[in-house]
Amino acid sequence: MSRLAQVTKGKIPKPHLVLIYGPDGVGKSTFAANAPDTIFLGPESGTNHLDVSRLPVPDTFNDVLADLEELRKDPHDYKTLAVDSLDWLEPLLYQQICKDYGVKSIELAAGGYGKGYVELVERWKAFIGAVDKLRNERKMNIILIAHSTVVTFNDPLTASPYDRYELKLYKKSSPIFREWVDAVLFANFQIFTKKDGSNVVGDGVRVMYTERRPGWDAKNRMGLPLLLNLGWEDYASAANVPDVEKPEVIIDRIYDMLQVNETEEGLRELVTQTIAKANNNVDQLIKIENRLKIRLNINV
Repeated sequence: MSRLAQVTKGKIPKPHLVLIYGPDGVGKSTFAANAPDTIFLGPESGTNHLDVSRLPVPDTFNDVLADLEELRKDPHDYKTLAVDSLDWLEPLLYQQICKDYGVKSIELAAGGYGKGYVELVERWKAFIGAVDKLRNERKMNIILIAHSTVVTFNDPLTASPYDRYELKLYKKSSPIFREWVDAVLFANFQIFTKKDGSNVVGDGVRVMYTERRPGWDAKNRMGLPLLLNLGWEDYASAANVPDVEKPEVIIDRIYDMLQVNETEEGLRELVTQTIAKANNNVDQLIKIENRLKIRLNINV
């Protein structure tokens, strides 16, 4: 049979593959704990206050790989694996590489000259392969947890650098996780800046950002709204919305919002141009609707 004859069409349903990161204490582990039948893997202690299932704390990175293999092969009823956290696992991986090469520093591993860091990335890829098997063969949701760090970003599109939140991982580890997962969610406390720009205030509301902005890294492949309350149910509900709405219905809702809340000069023209570019693509129109809700402070 020719490959052309084997072409398939439509969305392929798969278990969730999510990376959530943010500052200490914002609720990342709680997010994962509220997913279906979660088991936690990793050296992080963020679940001590939660009534959850957890594997023994790994002493080595090889323990981590062995745990993944057991979850893949042995009988169990868990539906979600939460890795807590990637940036606490990475030191174990450094130690494993140094032990395997009989050296005291990652710089000396694999012959030195930076080859230890190449080995680091390759072993992370092997870890990803093991997690992928778990997801594909056992149909488990995967939630990767990480902490955030603030770095200075030299954006080639701007005249000056600025600070932003990124994953707290080795600079070449972060991209392979960001590219692999279906969603990178940045969790933080919601803050507001006064109109005069003088103060930043917050009311303790915890949220997730789903799209990249100058201040943080994020992404999603599911057409999620830019902003969600920090909670598994909020994420899962938004991620599983069926693509059944008609484009004209969404467009009518967008213009209804504009009619009631039109305060910015030129906003209607900008929205109209953006709708035209969407060319009746439902996912794109939903994104436009959600961004307008954020801009007009509707249901947020």
